Amino acid sequence: MAAGGGGAKSAATTTVTTVAATATDATETWSVTTHGRFHYPPVIVNNFMRSCTKTRNGREAYCSCTLDELSNDVSSQDFTRIGLAGGSFPPRIRRQAAVACADKL
Repeated sequence: MAAGGGGAKSAATTTVTTVAATATDATETWSVTTHGRFHYPPVIVNNFMRSCTKTRNGREAYCSCTLDELSNDVSSQDFTRIGLAGGSFPPRIRRQAAVACADKL
């Protein structure tokens, strides 16, 4: 073996998986498709959509778009931790999702 490393370089690949989650509560059913790295269990989808549609006057398209954007950067574990801490996402992530979904308002 030659000293100094080198060798063949491998190309980085990105895999995109689309996951549709349906969550229901006593009054609503939401079907949210996420395209990001992280995929949320129905309890997270349900809690987020219930809270978001309440504060966004029922704008389900905006809320599902926001959840899809969040799935790029926020893991299920982080999502749960943020929710338990009062639901405040970091400003950069909030801005990014708001800009990406502004056309849904």
